[in-house]
Amino acid sequence: MPIRSYDEVKREKSLLFDDSSVGSSRSSLNDQRSSVAFEKSITNLGFDPRNRRLPGYLERKLHKHQNILDKLRDEKGAGEDMNDLGLPGLEDGETSTALVSQATKSLTSLTGPTIGQAENAFANELIVPRLQSGGKSVHHSNWKLFRVLLGHTGQVTSLTFDPQNEFFATGSSDRTIKIWNLASGQLQLTLTGHIMAVRGLVISDRHPYMFSCSEDKTVKCWDLEKNKIVRDYHGHLSSVYSIDIHPTLDLIVTGGRDSSVKVWDIRSKLPVFTLTGHKNTVNKVSCRAVDPQIISCSMDCTVKTWDLVAGKCDKTLTYHSKSVRSFCCDNTRDEFISGSSDGLKKFNLPACEYLQELENLPHDELTQGNLILNTNCCNSDGVMFAGYDDGQYGFWDWESGTIFQKGLNNAVPGSLSSERGVLCSSFDRSGLRLVTGNVDKSVKVWKQTLE
Repeated sequence: MPIRSYDEVKREKSLLFDDSSVGSSRSSLNDQRSSVAFEKSITNLGFDPRNRRLPGYLERKLHKHQNILDKLRDEKGAGEDMNDLGLPGLEDGETSTALVSQATKSLTSLTGPTIGQAENAFANELIVPRLQSGGKSVHHSNWKLFRVLLGHTGQVTSLTFDPQNEFFATGSSDRTIKIWNLASGQLQLTLTGHIMAVRGLVISDRHPYMFSCSEDKTVKCWDLEKNKIVRDYHGHLSSVYSIDIHPTLDLIVTGGRDSSVKVWDIRSKLPVFTLTGHKNTVNKVSCRAVDPQIISCSMDCTVKTWDLVAGKCDKTLTYHSKSVRSFCCDNTRDEFISGSSDGLKKFNLPACEYLQELENLPHDELTQGNLILNTNCCNSDGVMFAGYDDGQYGFWDWESGTIFQKGLNNAVPGSLSSERGVLCSSFDRSGLRLVTGNVDKSVKVWKQTLE
């Protein structure tokens, strides 16, 4: 091939791109590629039907996530007996009223003896049955407010009684612990040491010690003979909300915001066990002398029982649909009642079988919101008390699960009406006095009326 000069190449290039015929063909090509022509060309393209099918594994995935109505329509014979809404078609001369009455009869036959008249007929009674078959109701005398104690400068969040029933201690969000005389109601002592709200208290039956837990992540041991702190327990990663002591062993159990339940030897400063399993804040823990020796409830809507020997979860109760804020055990009957916004439920021990749902206080969720339970406790006479965040309270008969007294807590003068909530409660060792701690910073003592 002969080598051409640069001028020849440039001249041929100018002749090629400056030709008028080339310019006219270029403009006509642009006209053909207008938007309308382009859409028509794409629309008229033909594809091989074999290429329209997806691979098998993609077809199976799409069918797996298919709409349930599409699945019903794809079933054999669905198009023959169903109308466009996927409902059975009416036969000749049949009315929709007849279908409604027939469905009502079938639903009535489904409702067993454990479902009440107002219960939704579609509720699965095998999951959370509404067992109302309690024992015979026992007559109980009404309770009345006996004394109001003032002294705390913050909400009263916890309380506990002396084994000899001579005094009781209260913990508050003002970071102090106060000791009160049970008979006279006089303030005897104020203990300071926590740097945040005190959330749990317990006094040992076998030692002169009181244990407290706080939102400052610590657990403290108080010597009640010297009235000072003798030991600190560190290990929780967040606030500690509940504490209890084992009745026969030298162990204390705590639970808190880090979703763990810790078992401590009172003679050492390290936890013996860290029981994990809850998925949210542990609201309360309790110890028993027999199995299950540890019970806990949590904001994950569950109640768990723990095997202390193995150091792991034994049973998980999932009967509640809301956060379980409190529970109380009746060791004479081997039963316990757990409380949540969805009601109060009774279980037996140690099998943890669901026994019944207790009568609930009247409440309109649409206008008033959830009825938040803060505390419940019981005595040996078969009386259970429950206090709520809006100030309501009630007394239940343990055997039948019925309410025999209810009322609304009155805030002390100078407090807001929204501060009437009940935060903690406990019966004394005799079961004849009830002490409650309230949002309005007061401590109230209740007693039974004489008939």
